Order: sequence, then structure tokens, then C-alpha cells
Amino acid sequence: MTQAIIEELDLRRGDHYDQFEILAVLGRGSYARVFAARHPSFGDRVVALKISRVPLDSEITAIRALREIRALQSLHNPHVVHILDHGMGSDERWYMVMELLEGSTLLELHDFDYPMLPERAFSLVYQACVGLDEAHRQGIVHRDVKPENLWICRSKAGPSRGSRDLLKVIDFGLARAWDPSVTVGEQATVGHMLIGTPHYAQPEQVESGVLTPASDVYSLGVVLYELLTGRVPYFPDEPWASVVLRLSHKPIRWLGAHVKKELVPLERHPQGRAISDEARAVVHAMLMKDPEQRPATGGVAARMLAEILHEEYAILVAATLDLEHCSEIVVPGSHTIGEQTGTIALKGIGGAAARGEARVIAKLDWLGPGTEATLTPVEAGMCSVNGQVLAGPVQLAAGARIELGALSMRMHYPRS
Repeated sequence: MTQAIIEELDLRRGDHYDQFEILAVLGRGSYARVFAARHPSFGDRVVALKISRVPLDSEITAIRALREIRALQSLHNPHVVHILDHGMGSDERWYMVMELLEGSTLLELHDFDYPMLPERAFSLVYQACVGLDEAHRQGIVHRDVKPENLWICRSKAGPSRGSRDLLKVIDFGLARAWDPSVTVGEQATVGHMLIGTPHYAQPEQVESGVLTPASDVYSLGVVLYELLTGRVPYFPDEPWASVVLRLSHKPIRWLGAHVKKELVPLERHPQGRAISDEARAVVHAMLMKDPEQRPATGGVAARMLAEILHEEYAILVAATLDLEHCSEIVVPGSHTIGEQTGTIALKGIGGAAARGEARVIAKLDWLGPGTEATLTPVEAGMCSVNGQVLAGPVQLAAGARIELGALSMRMHYPRS
């Protein structure tokens, strides 16, 4: 590779980056370049190769990149881009090898000046919440959730009723790992550093500078509001594209809106009035200024959205634990089941412990449609499946009868 290519990363079809054969240029960002490529280790499979724009000569930045990349390699749910390998090239640039996605970003797919069908909008954002939740449980906050980082793999059957799109969240934490010091501008004298995109930034960036999983939930709430209405949450009288163009180089105006402007209620818009009070309440909760008042993680938001999709649109995206008089929604992820506690809190389990004592009885792990959940007992002698008391983890077939103390329930899955 020539010196010019090393300096500018001006790779084209037919060039080589170490042992990678470049097949096409897929994207050019401020901190990285993305190519379609082949490598002997992957045979004939075409992969996406992402290379940092500049060499990583900072030890702190390199360690941060390595930590986050390793964490991403352990993500398995279908709603995140899967990383296959990573390393440092001979020119001391970090690279990542990822699955090559076919489709388009949400920004490319949808004209944000026009509302999307509510069931499709809820379904897409539900999938994003599921993808983010696995990262949240591993201590990763995306920090740059926006339509450009939501990839839609569209099926040949088309997008009817919102359930045929497969969404994957892309670009986890790379801006922070590879370019950690993007400033808002000289006029931002408070000393905070802006992480992510101002349009989808969170109020806490200004208030505390601390980003948590609830920060990702807020950004997704902005996306969902815009999908439902064709308007930005704080500028109700202008089309989406007009606001984006007007504020394209005014990050302080965006941050001021997130911090100071009151959220325009969904019912202000005709499309918002067309959805239920319960659905509006979920969107409004995701957009609370105080992160403590939002759904705490992607998983919490996903469960709220799944209930809307199940009950109002008959789109079954989650599993259910069906008890005699009610059903509990089970979204992909890791759950604790307990007496009055846990992510799935039940009443009436009973058992040897003091009556009414809040305690965890079992753990439930589910990767999502097309897989079986695993039930693991926590309190000895309190869990059985199909009449067999559990001594260790067991996979739950569809319709499996589960007994947790005095409660009986069955596990049902959505179609994959």
C-alpha cells in the first residue's frame, strides 16, 4: 500500500489493506471508513471492514476501543450488527470486521416529513430497544442513537403491518472509542463535550454530562415521536426537514431545545390523536427530561412497547408467560422471576420462606424468536417444568408447563 493511501485511507476497489481485498467503498465518516472486503480467513464471504480514519497513537483511546470492541463481540441478539473480528493494521489503524448488511438506514428508508404507520413505527423502535438492552446489560451505552444508526434489513415479503422489517442497531460506541473529544464549539463555555448528534442529544448532556442506558431510551423516544408525527418534538409547526436544515449548524439550539423547551404532546398532532392514551404515555415517558423518570433501559422500554403491539395491533413480538388470569410479557433478554420482585414480579408463589417476603425464585434467559428460553432455578425446590423439579437450567419448549411454588403458567413464543 502506498504512502498516500496510508495517509488518506483512499482505498478503492482492487486495493488491499493488509490481507483484506477491497471490493467497494460503503461509507466515509469523520472518524472511520467502511468497505466491502474479502479476507482469506472468511473464505468467499464478503464482510464489512471498518477502519479508523487516523492511526490510534493514544494509549487511552486504544484501550477504550479494545474494551468496547470486545464487549460488542459478545452481543448475540439479532437486533445488533455482529462483529466478527478486530485488530490493528500495519499502519496502526484499528479495524473491525462485521457482517455485511443489505438494506438501508432508517433515514434512507423513510421520509421523516411524513408519519409512518403507528404499528410499523412501534415495531421498529421495539426492535431497537431489544438490541440496545443486551448492550445495556453489559455496561455499554450507545450514545449516538439516530436514524442513520438504525439499519433496516427488508424482507422480500415487504413491510406490511410493521412486523416484516428486521432492524439492527449499528455503530455502538465507536465515536467515543475512536474520537472521544468532539466539542460543541467555542460558544459552549460550560466545558461539556458533546457526545453523539445534537438533534438526538439528551438533556443530561448539559445538566450532568453523565450518559446512562436511559439516555439511549431518550434518543429512541425522539426517533419514535418523529416517525409517528413527521415533526420534531419541540418544533410542532415546521416540517421535520425544515427544522433539520435550519438547525444543521446550530448544535447549541438543539441542546437548548432538549433542555429548556417543553415537549409538545403527541395529541397536538392529528396522527398522535389517532393512537391510544396508553401508547402516547409510553412515548412521553421515553422523552422525560429527567432520566430517572424514563424507562431505565432498552429492556424496560421494549416491554412497554411490546404490550402496545400485542394488545392494540395484535402483532406478537414477544413471548408470554400465561397464568390462569393474566399474561406476562417476556421480551428477549435476561429476566429474574420472583415473589413481588424481579423483572417479572408475581404474587402468590408462596413457599418455605416467610409469607409475603420479596425474593427471586428463578432466572429466565431468551435470545428472541426462533429460540427457546432457558429457565434456571434460584430457590431450591420451587421450580418445576412439566412435573419435573429443576436442579439446574432447562430449555422451555413452546407450551411448557412451569410451576413456581403455588403458581402454574405456560410459556408461549411468537412466530419467528
